[in-house]
Amino acid sequence: MKKNMPLLYLFIERYMNAGVKELASFANGLSKDIQAVENAVASRLSNGFVEGTNNKIKMVKRTMYGRCGKELLSAKLMYEQVV
Repeated sequence: MKKNMPLLYLFIERYMNAGVKELASFANGLSKDIQAVENAVASRLSNGFVEGTNNKIKMVKRTMYGRCGKELLSAKLMYEQVV
């Protein structure tokens, strides 16, 4: 919840050698890509909207696979502007 760099390092140090295997693996993964994690903590920007849109398109693609042609798929992805 808090975007605080010292808390990030405390978290990594605390859980790197944790008894819970999954937490230790997660903390080790954070430490391996520390530059990207620091940027995510320091920046207010997020790519959540783009990732959500990509996920929505992929879900439509998976559900429509083998059921239709390009026309129906493009119609499913088009948005109608409601006035």
